[in-house]
Amino acid sequence: MPYLTDLAGVARKTSLEVIEVPGWQTRGRGEMSDVRAVVCHHTATLNRTADMPSLDTLINGRPDLSGPLSHFGLSRSGKVYVIAAGRCNHAGTVRDPSWGNSHSIGIEAEATGTDATWPEVQVEAFAQLCRALVDHFGLSTNVVLGHKEVADPPGRKIDPNFDMAAFRSRIAALGGTTPPPPAPTTPPPAPAAPSTPPPTSSWLSWLPSLPWFEGESAATPIARPAAARGRRDVLPAYLSGQALNVRRHVTALRDFRRDEFGGQPARPSEGHVQAVNALLATLRGPLTTIVERLDRAADAAQAQPSPHRVGLALDLKTQAHDLVRATERVWDFYFELFGQRQSAFGEWLDACDRITLDCYQHVFMHLGNERSIPAPPPFCYMRTGFSPATFRRGIPLRRLGRQLNPFPLVQLPYHRLVNPWTIGAILHEVSHNLQNELQLEQAVPASIERRLRAAGVPAPIVAIWVRWNREIFGDMVGCLLGGEAFVSSLMDVIGRAPAQSFGYTPRSVHPTPYLRTFLSSELLRRMGFPERAAEFSRAWSQLYPAPRESTMPPKLLATAKTAIPAVVDAVCETRFKGLGNKSLREVIFFEPRHQAMIDEAGARLAKGVDPGVVPERFLIGAVRSALDQHRAAPDLLMRNFYIQLARR
Repeated sequence: MPYLTDLAGVARKTSLEVIEVPGWQTRGRGEMSDVRAVVCHHTATLNRTADMPSLDTLINGRPDLSGPLSHFGLSRSGKVYVIAAGRCNHAGTVRDPSWGNSHSIGIEAEATGTDATWPEVQVEAFAQLCRALVDHFGLSTNVVLGHKEVADPPGRKIDPNFDMAAFRSRIAALGGTTPPPPAPTTPPPAPAAPSTPPPTSSWLSWLPSLPWFEGESAATPIARPAAARGRRDVLPAYLSGQALNVRRHVTALRDFRRDEFGGQPARPSEGHVQAVNALLATLRGPLTTIVERLDRAADAAQAQPSPHRVGLALDLKTQAHDLVRATERVWDFYFELFGQRQSAFGEWLDACDRITLDCYQHVFMHLGNERSIPAPPPFCYMRTGFSPATFRRGIPLRRLGRQLNPFPLVQLPYHRLVNPWTIGAILHEVSHNLQNELQLEQAVPASIERRLRAAGVPAPIVAIWVRWNREIFGDMVGCLLGGEAFVSSLMDVIGRAPAQSFGYTPRSVHPTPYLRTFLSSELLRRMGFPERAAEFSRAWSQLYPAPRESTMPPKLLATAKTAIPAVVDAVCETRFKGLGNKSLREVIFFEPRHQAMIDEAGARLAKGVDPGVVPERFLIGAVRSALDQHRAAPDLLMRNFYIQLARR
């Protein structure tokens, strides 16, 4: 069976809002075979408020698993996103080939996986979509299965966290147009559940599921050998020590407290500490379960040291240690992150936090509609020798063992922090987070595609600009937040040897550096700075006078003068639903009067006096202005910059 390009039409047989993700009809890991099942999932995101924060991950995948990860995404409000028509990486290892990726439709519903109840509008949408799919493919409702029912080995997955039998009954009650075929083989019954409630996290789901040792239940007391008067035999002592060691290790991975990172303002906020502790709590669920199993298995092996019982205890010990080590990596990551706030760099990082918060506040204060406020805000940390980077809220992080990041992280290299006039990068990195928080990750590339096609740009060149949409969005929002200082900071970063600045990488998400300054100059011109924008463009052309030596596709360079204004229109002048039907220019405004404020604040910074009631983000431009005009020595400007931000 080829790509299932009729999926959007199938979804529209329901009463639901259907959104086609650009490119879905050609997206997939290859062709589908005949459809035999519908497999239901939940995303397990930590974000409890956003409608569909996992959409980008479902489309593009994770570093350890290529996208697409499902055919459909289902938002909390019941919207259906059509993501892919080809095979998707959603089912993993299954107990029956009929349920595998080639034969099953995957639906990922946005949910934490830990909440006891789901929004009724979402469950109803889930049922309607499944009903439409089984009718279209001539299937029985018996083959609407949960990931937890198809995964091999049993117990490897827990999603979705609702009663699948009741859900199938709900689908059947909706009626249908296709008579059900003979009932297929149903999944074998899952093993009896242990006395400990199942964990509420899919943490390290690749670890093997081990059976309870036979013949004993949690309520059955285990007769232990009488204690010896002298030394204990080696084997009983070894077995009894294993669970003890692991349990003590687990206990040591306790919750963080804000006060253990000092009393200074730079310490992490209570919101950041609580978010990390909530993440740790999800990891302790399966860890506590496996330690209890190890306890019982070790007791049973002491009572009767058969090869089976001893082997089971050793298997459980290995599984427990793997989980402990993985949890410890997460604990260590945040311990190091929070611990930086007690170092000499704590005040610098706190200053950067204040800038990121100012950016968020400005944007959310000027949206055209009300929406839930994200919390906690971004958190900055230092990493020597790396470029600036960000890790968005709700995405799986490798350093967290693929757990979802509970708040935005902004990584700043040391060499930027000691030169604060270069940290316009903060504005760029914050913009990546805002694109997701405002659910613009699909709207922006779609807008770019429409504008460029309307401008007559060839389709292959349009595809390049669409691929660059995230980095373009970061540059555009950075310029709107910081003005000309952002463009200067950008030139600091991308101004390299001609081979690098003209270099084109076919699969890169970053625009060719040569084009980026012209994009920002075009926006700066529209913001009311035509002379300054012309100066930037002229200087950039003097630095790189021979663009035809570039490795860019010739048509990309030839159409740049047409494409650049169209791209700025698409990103900054288009009204988006995520902005409350406003454009970015209407939400984020920077005008010549703001630059005058920045210049005045720069003169005050140079004198070491209060720069006045300017927004925190404007101090980046202020220190840049003071440096460019040689108002004070760089070291003094750096010191005054951080002192003034710390006083706020």
